[in-house]
Amino acid sequence: MVGPRDRGATGPARRATPWSGPAVRRLRAMLSFAAGVLGALCDAERVLPEADPARVGALLAELGRLPPSAPPADRVAALRAFQAARGLPDDGVADGATVTALMREVRSLRERRALGLAGRLRRR
Repeated sequence: MVGPRDRGATGPARRATPWSGPAVRRLRAMLSFAAGVLGALCDAERVLPEADPARVGALLAELGRLPPSAPPADRVAALRAFQAARGLPDDGVADGATVTALMREVRSLRERRALGLAGRLRRR
């Protein structure tokens, strides 16, 4: 009589399924990695640090919302006013959405200056 231990050291052979094997394991690993990257992109506020305060101050100064030599307390107040004007949470934190809006407005101002229209268009 042959018992369960007499079948060999590895036991009975596993039946291969379409969802087993090294290719599927690699695919699962790649999908897991992609999900992590996409999650980080969608929730960048938790991943990315706050922007450099000096750079944010320079952008606000370029927009005319802050004197270039303003102290940090004035920079926070100007940033809050900018955020409120853009419909962003006015917490005074230069998060991703705030920096994106700042850069968008600075880019628009630079384009208007290049076209000679900077003083003619009303600021939003």
